[in-house]
Amino acid sequence: MASLRYKQGWRALNRLLHEDRSFSGRERNCAFLNCAGESASFATASAVTGFDFPDDGRGLATSDWDFDGDIDVWTTNRTAPRVRLLKNNTPPKPFVAFKLRGNGTTCSRDAIGARVELHLRGTAKHPVRIRTLHGGEGFLSQSSNWIHFGTGDASGIEKLVVRWPGGSIQEITGIAPGKFYRITQGQSSAEIFTPPAGRLPLMPSPSPEITLDESSRTIVQPGLPIPDLSTVAPDGSEVAWEPKPGRPTAINIWATWCAPCMGELTAWTAQRDALAAAGLDVVAFNTDGLADKAGASAGEAAARLQKIGFPFTGVRATAQSLAALDYVQRAVLDRWKPLPLPSTFLVDGNGELIAIYKGTVSAAQMLADLKLTTADQRRAASAPFAGRWVDEHAGRADPQRVANLMLDHDEADAAILYLERCIQLFTPQKHLPGYARQLGDLQFMAGLLKPGSARHQSSAISSLMAARDLIPDDLRIRKSLAQQFFGAGRKEEAAAEMLAAIKINPADGSLRTDLADLYEQSGQLEKAKAIYGELLAANPKNAPARYRLAGVLARLGDPRAAILNYRQTLTDAPRLIDAANDLARLLAGHPDASVRAADEALALAQRLCAITKEQNPGFLDTLALALANKGDYQQAAAVATRALSLIPSGDKSAADSIRARLKLYQAGQPCRLDVF
Repeated sequence: MASLRYKQGWRALNRLLHEDRSFSGRERNCAFLNCAGESASFATASAVTGFDFPDDGRGLATSDWDFDGDIDVWTTNRTAPRVRLLKNNTPPKPFVAFKLRGNGTTCSRDAIGARVELHLRGTAKHPVRIRTLHGGEGFLSQSSNWIHFGTGDASGIEKLVVRWPGGSIQEITGIAPGKFYRITQGQSSAEIFTPPAGRLPLMPSPSPEITLDESSRTIVQPGLPIPDLSTVAPDGSEVAWEPKPGRPTAINIWATWCAPCMGELTAWTAQRDALAAAGLDVVAFNTDGLADKAGASAGEAAARLQKIGFPFTGVRATAQSLAALDYVQRAVLDRWKPLPLPSTFLVDGNGELIAIYKGTVSAAQMLADLKLTTADQRRAASAPFAGRWVDEHAGRADPQRVANLMLDHDEADAAILYLERCIQLFTPQKHLPGYARQLGDLQFMAGLLKPGSARHQSSAISSLMAARDLIPDDLRIRKSLAQQFFGAGRKEEAAAEMLAAIKINPADGSLRTDLADLYEQSGQLEKAKAIYGELLAANPKNAPARYRLAGVLARLGDPRAAILNYRQTLTDAPRLIDAANDLARLLAGHPDASVRAADEALALAQRLCAITKEQNPGFLDTLALALANKGDYQQAAAVATRALSLIPSGDKSAADSIRARLKLYQAGQPCRLDVF
């Protein structure tokens, strides 16, 4: 239960972050000045120090990065920029700095935990300054292991005292201000350290002014098709909508009650010639009446467009279209905030997304973004500030993120349709680098989803086979395809897929276990027995494999070998209670009297029922079997009756089996089992 609450807490936290909630609550970063009074007091110095960025700050580490005698600050953020260096440019102040090195036996080489006392001369205020070297400071942060002291108005340094972990104390004299020193445990004097020469100068980068405008322009990586969209026809029916083949399209989301929407559409109307010359189609999806707003009727919306002379297409959006576009923008930005009005999706002639604009966007901006035809061009245009890229080549978008969001909202059919749209779009390009794997991943996801939808169940195997052909070395695909083949009764093909998976990764014992299970379920017991034997030869303590082997031996008519393996399983894994149950049933119900062991069977069954507090109908059934084998038919009938009362109403097969045995007990007869 505690683990479940922990996972639920993390899911709730991640949802808040996806919804753009911040740990910092949109507070700007703060820096406080110690006022050095008789009582502790601080004054904010956030603005004058330059710390007050609106970053969603996380880690902070201090270091004299440029060895100029003052402390610089590194910060990390959840939002961009992820890392900042804040260089301290205050006028030089008296200082001294030390780097400790432990002996490596009583103290670590890094001297974590060492306490340093600096004794000053000629100052009445705090003549002894103390620092302790910590391993880790703040949230996921580690400051420099140089110990830095400001010496203020002191006339000199009397001595340095180092209290090393392990108990030794070391006093060092001859320390002068304004220098860097190395202190080695056990050496009586300090070694002057000279900072390395030829260090690159630190060039400050300008800080862009942050505005509160919620409008945004997001350039999307290539490879993200728009989902299936639909509109409302004049008669109220739903009609599928597609952009014109080969022509880029701006899909605009607007409403009559939205003043910025009307201003944007009016501005585009004035730029009709430029948009037409570029071949850009514009389609205005009206959302009046959706998202809990009453809004205007279809006729009123059309009249508003006619009033401004809107020369492009206007349609009535369906709730499905609005939701689909919302999933796309959430997947791209990884932010689960609803689409604002207006919003525009710029789509190229292949139906792939180029950009998402939240808020108004000019016709000139859309026309400029239409020219971003390559992945590298889009990546360069997407960055809000200058820098160097870590990866040499720009990547592609991941359509599975859109499908996953659809699944999160219980829209499996919509997810399947979107995946099939992506597959159709990418298939002609599967020979290009990277396309085959992405296409295979899409086919795999579609194949996993289709069995859960009766409408698509028949094509699940086809999708998984296509995925296998595209990514033949993917274990996930091979295993899933084997399961689908087996479920369809195609047992030989299922085994072939598992054998291929084992060939891909021979060291994975779980694959051999899965193959043996497949053989066992399909009645190929000798093959299953051979594989379980191989697994046990490699690891005699493999209790699950031994348990499975015992079951196979029982079905093959070798009860004594089965009993030996059941007993060894319980020795190696006493908590594998299903093995105890199967052993008890074998010892109580086998037709051969020389195999049965009544007392052991009864003891095992009683223990199982005690562990489960007589709430497991299967274990109660075994206890009844053992009691009848001992001749206690009255008690056996009572226990079987209780087992029947606990069988779920939908499990008719289990209930019928117990009823058949109950009749024997009531007639004063034991039960002998044919199948184990």
